Amino acid sequence: MRVLFVLALPLALAALPTSAMEFTLGGTDHRDADANWIQASGPIDEDALEDFLGFLEERSDWFPKRIRFDSPGGNLAEGIKLGEELRARGFATEVGGHEPHPDWPNMPYWDFTRRTPGICASACAYAFMGGVERRIDPGSRIGVHQFYSISRAEGNSGNGPVLVQEGLEQELISFLLDYTLRMGVDGRVLVNAGLSSPDEMYWIESGQEARDIGLIFEPTAWSEWRLDLHENGVVARSDRADGKYKMFTLCTEAGGAYFLLDVIDAPRADSDWSLRSWLVDQCLPAGSSSQGNGALSILGNRVESASISVVDRPGGFVVWFPLGRGPVVRGDPSILYGDAPFGACITDRFIGNERFVKQASEIAFRNCIK
Repeated sequence: MRVLFVLALPLALAALPTSAMEFTLGGTDHRDADANWIQASGPIDEDALEDFLGFLEERSDWFPKRIRFDSPGGNLAEGIKLGEELRARGFATEVGGHEPHPDWPNMPYWDFTRRTPGICASACAYAFMGGVERRIDPGSRIGVHQFYSISRAEGNSGNGPVLVQEGLEQELISFLLDYTLRMGVDGRVLVNAGLSSPDEMYWIESGQEARDIGLIFEPTAWSEWRLDLHENGVVARSDRADGKYKMFTLCTEAGGAYFLLDVIDAPRADSDWSLRSWLVDQCLPAGSSSQGNGALSILGNRVESASISVVDRPGGFVVWFPLGRGPVVRGDPSILYGDAPFGACITDRFIGNERFVKQASEIAFRNCIK
């Protein structure tokens, strides 16, 4: 296990915390993704992961799969182990504190709270990276810096913090870079850490910088539409952040304009249900509320369900919606969201992103692939 490498580095631990991280339930008892969370407050000590697992075990019947950090940091190795565990369990992470909820006092289940700004610094930043979805609330901050040990380096007679022992810097940086990239965060965060001294902090707030380097990550968010060159033509595309779904618009000289939906469909061992069967065999043939039975509205163009084709590929499939020659792009690219034929077909999987879809698609339709 990669974490064992950090444990083998005698001077690769952050400052030892004076108290332990405390895990409590936060929010209210509404069981949706945003209403409640596990609040993790205080320094990350060497028992943080064990304490976290104990907290989950005590509530094995139910606990929210979202953890909210408000921590100055602590033990680096333990922070990384906690991050690995959060990723394996599919937890979302947030940065921020909480306070008693003024509208819900004296509740019987736990003390209901509401979100407040907070910090997640040093080792906490690496625990936070383990989230499959990551959020930094407005007013909250992530802090990174060089790591050090309070152990006395050879030849150092002082008691203050010292840098990692010579000869171990490269190993530690390589390990942190590997972990950071596996968590889906840009390695530039380590550059910011390296340019800050051990007693200084580089702060990253909620905003574009955090999004650009992947500290903020929304797996179901769709990218803006962009253009890709394809052989002798142009293809417009938008991808969902988790890589499960992609949308394309393109034109072929032989067939005209098309809208494509590329879907990853991993079979489930515990169920006969498949996304392909639900989408291709049930919902697409049913049509839409705006176009009626057997037809859909794709970018504002009527598409007969019978004209749709499906191409299977390893690990998924691609749905081709023919749009004819010279289609006009109107509206958003969503499929089966606001225009589903009935409730069982409503989904936000294919909600897409409207930004630049018209401009990018019109360019693609004018530059057909031969």
